[in-house]
Amino acid sequence: MSRIVKRTFPLTALACLISTPVAAQQSGPQNIEEVIVTAQKREQSIADVPMTISSLDGETLDTLGVDRFDSLSDLVPGLVVQQQSVNNNGYVIRGITSDDGSAPGAARVSVYLNGTDVSRSRASYFEVYDMERIEVVKGPQATLFGTAASIGAMSFITAKPQREFASELSVGAGDYGMREVEGMVTGGGEIVQGRLALVSRERDGTVENTSDEADLNGYERTAYRPSLRIAPSDDLTIDLVYNYDKAEDPGTAFVNESVLFTDNASLSVPDNDVLGMDDIGVDRTVKDFNATVSWDINDSLALTYIGAHRDYDSLEAFDADGTRYEFLNFSEDASGDQSSHELRLNFSGDRVNGFVGASYFQEEAAQFVGFASEEGLFLSCSGALPGVEGCEPNATAALTGGAVSALPYEGYYENRADNNNLNLFADVSYQATDKLEATVGVRLMEEERESSYRSNMPASTILASQGIDSNLFNGLILDTADESISGDTDGSPVLPRFNLLYALNDSLNAYGTVSRGERAEVIEMSSGVESIVPAEEIDNYEIGLKGRLMDTPLDYSVALFYQNYDNFQVNVIDEESGQARTENAGSATNTGIEADLRWNASEKLTLMANAAWIDAGIDDDATNGSYAGNQFRLQPELTGAVSYLYETPINSGLLFTSSGSWSYRSSVYFDIANRFEEDAVDLLKLRAGIAASDRNWSLDLAASNLLDKEYIMDAGNTGNSFGFPTYIEGAPRTVSLEFNKRFGAL
Repeated sequence: MSRIVKRTFPLTALACLISTPVAAQQSGPQNIEEVIVTAQKREQSIADVPMTISSLDGETLDTLGVDRFDSLSDLVPGLVVQQQSVNNNGYVIRGITSDDGSAPGAARVSVYLNGTDVSRSRASYFEVYDMERIEVVKGPQATLFGTAASIGAMSFITAKPQREFASELSVGAGDYGMREVEGMVTGGGEIVQGRLALVSRERDGTVENTSDEADLNGYERTAYRPSLRIAPSDDLTIDLVYNYDKAEDPGTAFVNESVLFTDNASLSVPDNDVLGMDDIGVDRTVKDFNATVSWDINDSLALTYIGAHRDYDSLEAFDADGTRYEFLNFSEDASGDQSSHELRLNFSGDRVNGFVGASYFQEEAAQFVGFASEEGLFLSCSGALPGVEGCEPNATAALTGGAVSALPYEGYYENRADNNNLNLFADVSYQATDKLEATVGVRLMEEERESSYRSNMPASTILASQGIDSNLFNGLILDTADESISGDTDGSPVLPRFNLLYALNDSLNAYGTVSRGERAEVIEMSSGVESIVPAEEIDNYEIGLKGRLMDTPLDYSVALFYQNYDNFQVNVIDEESGQARTENAGSATNTGIEADLRWNASEKLTLMANAAWIDAGIDDDATNGSYAGNQFRLQPELTGAVSYLYETPINSGLLFTSSGSWSYRSSVYFDIANRFEEDAVDLLKLRAGIAASDRNWSLDLAASNLLDKEYIMDAGNTGNSFGFPTYIEGAPRTVSLEFNKRFGAL
């Protein structure tokens, strides 16, 4: 334990939510448990990590009802999680969005599962259950988490097997046909212990769909996780974990503005051969295996190996025009195979702590986008038929003199990527004095990226009859006649970080950080000619305080940051073809301040609050083109939340428990062009129930979006390119009743 850890025990706000019941804190704030995190690849007090980090343990996640990624937005300042569907997630840290689903694109946020990078957006989502803790780290963290952490990282650590027998079962039911079962069992002997956790969640769609297909924006998911811990000696531990996630959701409702928040949505896709399914919906399977070997060589040296393999296949079909017409019908079949290996040597001493290591990551990814329509309908809806205004279902019959009533049209495009990178990294902390600790780290990379593109967009029969040899998109989507074109690039970035941590007194630490991040080059092939979008480079500067207000049970942290971007990469949808691509928007800056606190107001009540103010966007410089001066997509200027945990005895055997949160975000734009904006949104969540005094069982009534606020999650989307912008509704008020029973020692 470093000298600074011995001197200071301040905790950051929400990060310091403790796992013991509030009522058990009989002796006051001095008994608050120290929060331990592993963001720097070793166990440390969270107060002694010289960067902004939040940590939520499994008990806290359960108490607050956090079982989805987007729920973390309420608890972590500067974090926004947008989930259009299980297949399409957007992670926003400090105003910067990571949501590129293309195979050649690179993530900006590292999502780690048990020490392994799973950041590919179509596979980065998994069910949140039976967790040991979640850590969210902000700012470029390439030294610790690789290049995907160009703006931050989210690390999920699952609960480990234990020797003592224990089990837990939770069941729940609610409105919109909500049904949920979650459970786990663990136990074993001195050398081998096992754990099995599983969850099944289902809810009908909340957007009524008047077509023959199911209501939309619901979910149907199943996941299970067997894990094994083998400890042949006190110095050697082997953890084997398998994760299986399956989603068969009814799909996302991209609705026209005219039917937003009504019961008049009528969305469907036609019978087809290219979309992969004849209904709007999601069919997604993710399989993951992780092996971690930890060997304590002696009191000063420890060797860790982490190997993992992950494969995913995520198919989603959607009606992109948001109307009753089967005009824009798309699907995306994203698949991939990832393998990684990391070997790390940790060393520790009286003044020096750190690690050196190497890792290798290999990935093959593909994104197949299918398109289905009817020629006459498509041409009339897109305004390509003179004298015809709006969508005309009988256009084909009129143009062929009644000879043909419909001309189905199908096409596709596909991009593939083969990415490989070798990493060498080192990180060393030196405690110069009892008060001052300095950290220097660096990651060296050798990265190779290959990308290919192929498509098949056949000529339009109707356009051919008018002497026009073109596909329905007038050639704006390249047709390679099913032939692949390819390109490649490589890079050798050097990504350093420098940190200082200073103990101002026994209850207050100050820190400063300088770090560099990089988002890899993108090979853009959709034009038919290899185009390299240069690597996005980020310089990050940050100062902060972590401490306790004198001798009171009030813990807080404050961070001020400035980030400068070169070659800021933006993902846009082409205004004419509807095809997604990556562009270089030039330079950008990001300035902000974040704060959070936690106050143990009494033995019964704990209050938490967080806030973040961010001023970010593309620099208002003419050299930055059409996006100059624009605000980032999904970036609110102000976010904040207030939460509480309350517990009081009813009698000697029963407790009354309650928790809740109120969250706020200011207005946001849903596109980098800043055409679609939504006003500020605030949401309220509440839970209340009874529990046995020993926590053996509990019964809770929970409500999300309690005031039933109407808000949207996204706007514009693919349909906007054809004059049919669409909107995705946020979830309405949902209510559920949950029962939990525990057996054995947890």
